[in-house]
Amino acid sequence: MTAFSRQQVEQLLRPINRNRVLRDGKGHSHVSQQDVTAHLIRMFGFGSFDTDVVSVECVFEQERINRNTGEPSGRWDCCYRALIRLTIKDQDGKEICHFEDGSTATAQNQTRGDAHDLAYKSALSLSKKRAAINLGDQFGLSLYNKGQLEALVRGTLVVPEGEPAAADVQDGVPQQVSLGNDEIDRDLDGGAPGDGAADWFTDVEGRIKRAGDLDVLETLANEVEEKKATGQCSQAQYDHLYTVGAQRHAELSGVAA
Repeated sequence: MTAFSRQQVEQLLRPINRNRVLRDGKGHSHVSQQDVTAHLIRMFGFGSFDTDVVSVECVFEQERINRNTGEPSGRWDCCYRALIRLTIKDQDGKEICHFEDGSTATAQNQTRGDAHDLAYKSALSLSKKRAAINLGDQFGLSLYNKGQLEALVRGTLVVPEGEPAAADVQDGVPQQVSLGNDEIDRDLDGGAPGDGAADWFTDVEGRIKRAGDLDVLETLANEVEEKKATGQCSQAQYDHLYTVGAQRHAELSGVAA
């Protein structure tokens, strides 16, 4: 017999409230780390879940080099890897279950300290969200199916006795508008670079390909970096534009030679 109450099981079987779901410029779906924490409190109560850091480590840090001067730029890329254990407890504080999951996160084009801070916190936040996915659709499981809001888990053979749930604890939750400061934008359902991209992406890609000299290309590179730093450019878009820029840089360098 499950240690969850009937009310908790019924709530876990409900689809996620659309107000809790974020969508980026490409239409991909996310739940924020602050929403996951809030919903753990709604579902299990204050103090009835633990988040333990099993391991965390810096994968790499790398200073960027100015493409024109070849000198260090003072801007850094940094990646962290984390493993989190999420433990759910009953009202008496006894463990019901626990889940472990991990993730990496990369902060790009930051000061050295900010790069470590953002990558570290993002890896922890992403790992926590991934661990919570084991609790089903209330924690974003269905979103992995191209942003589906309907529940994937329609029922379970293990339903405890007790009073049925009176209401959906998600009712009245305000529309989520952003990820937390402690996490990097990451797609749940993937997508090819430029797939469903915003107008700016197509525009800047064309301008990079048409750049007439290295100064123009450097200006465009700074524009892309700014978009990435402010969360307006996904990792897939950034990687694609970086490749296009490198190709154009090689072409222009050949002409200059």
